[in-house]
Amino acid sequence: MEELCYSFEEGDSTAECLLWEPADPDTQLENFLLECLAEPSWPGPGSAELDKCPVPPEPPGQPRQRRAANLRERRRMLSINAAFEELRGRVPTFPYERRLSKIDTLRLAIAYIALLGDILLSGCHPKAYVEQCLRSGARSPQWAAWNTSDLTARLSWVSTLEMLILHVINVSQEQI
Repeated sequence: MEELCYSFEEGDSTAECLLWEPADPDTQLENFLLECLAEPSWPGPGSAELDKCPVPPEPPGQPRQRRAANLRERRRMLSINAAFEELRGRVPTFPYERRLSKIDTLRLAIAYIALLGDILLSGCHPKAYVEQCLRSGARSPQWAAWNTSDLTARLSWVSTLEMLILHVINVSQEQI
């Protein structure tokens, strides 16, 4: 087996590389992504043709600026996607449902916020208010703000599930 040796002479650059301090994770990620975006390691389609065409020289800082802009955009999109995932966790959903799209998540959140506002204004218990609205099918301006088929279906399902659980509990208590 080959033994690896390092030279730590004064002018040797390997010694400098071994004595680095760890950078913060954001800087490491940025440097890694910039290295990955520097030059593709695979040939593009029709690359032989591209070699024949004269390419105008790019200004010196432009590719680095473009990569930095791409990195900022990627971070922005990751932040937006994380916020949507958190919002999806806050709105009522069916357990078997596919992941909601961003627009569906926003529409459902708007309807849900309107419902929560109506519950606060009514002064009723939240469950009683929702059950009353679902039973009576009241058509008021407030009801219209959150009466979407998506939200009412979810609320009906939650209400039905709660009644089913209560029924199972009652039946099991009667058997005891």
